[in-house]
Amino acid sequence: MDEPSQGLAAKGMLADPGDHFKGRFEVERKYAVSEPAEIRARLESLGAVPFTLANSEMDIFLDWPDGQLAAAGKQQVVRSMQPSNRVLWFVKGPDPDECIATDMEDFDKTLAMLAAQGCIEIDRVEKQRDIWFLGDFHVTLDHVPSLGDFVELAVMTDDEASLSGWATRIETLADELDLSADALQIRSYRAMLAERR
Repeated sequence: MDEPSQGLAAKGMLADPGDHFKGRFEVERKYAVSEPAEIRARLESLGAVPFTLANSEMDIFLDWPDGQLAAAGKQQVVRSMQPSNRVLWFVKGPDPDECIATDMEDFDKTLAMLAAQGCIEIDRVEKQRDIWFLGDFHVTLDHVPSLGDFVELAVMTDDEASLSGWATRIETLADELDLSADALQIRSYRAMLAERR
């Protein structure tokens, strides 16, 4: 294994992410699926490249006690990914496609820093996730306990004017993967889980 590949492997990555996770907007569509193995086979047949496989993700949602982020239509999340040992801190909203994210070094320390600023945990979501790259898109295969299996098709960009064009391209990709429009999910995993509590 060459040195760049060793560096990626040390970070739990099977491929260089390039610009896949760069940008302040993320155009994303989520579909419920009954046979995730069929989606995986279609991705392989289309030449998709695995980025991370069999990760367990824990998303911790944080806000200030007065709920100012929620009131502004925003969500703040710290994500732990194992066994890749990656940590992400991101804020979504208020625009549905707006997402600002950065890698962090340490999960517990990031949570402690936010707690020191007065943030409190308001929710958490766990899932199993595989991420694949297919052209400009990243495709995630998720299993969420008590909810089932899902496929998310997404792309990130800094170009706000391109969002509708990307949405159309994602619909085309969904057709290629034989994902039915009836399976489209407009609610977040968090919202779906809250409904079951």
